[in-house]
Amino acid sequence: MSGTTTIQVGAAEGVIATTSEGSGRRLRRRHLWLIPGLAVAMYANTLGQANGVGILALITFGIAPDIPRLFGTRARPLHDVLHQPLLAVGALAVAAVAIATTNVLPAFWLVGALVWVGHVIVGWGVGDVPRVRPDRSNA
Repeated sequence: MSGTTTIQVGAAEGVIATTSEGSGRRLRRRHLWLIPGLAVAMYANTLGQANGVGILALITFGIAPDIPRLFGTRARPLHDVLHQPLLAVGALAVAAVAIATTNVLPAFWLVGALVWVGHVIVGWGVGDVPRVRPDRSNA
């Protein structure tokens, strides 16, 4: 179903096409990223409980990558860096290797890195990804 509506404002007249199809919410393929993201977060929670990491620490690690949003566009580069998957996976790898081989780091940091990776994956599902900087050559 589609139709047109004519709107007259003063002397100007315009035609607006209205449709009722596709106006509701719908799931997209990117929403499938929510499943592994939540699975990683649940595993981090289980690992945290086993190692005495409290819920406040989990929430802090989960919110920390979005803190730069509070500072507006000037902090956008920091937000983009904290949402890079390679950086989060790298932190996870370093924490896992340090705990498995030398037991130098406490499990707290491994849980934090897992929460960070989960945050990045869920971000893919909801569209919270690093933004491409606009070309400023003509500015």
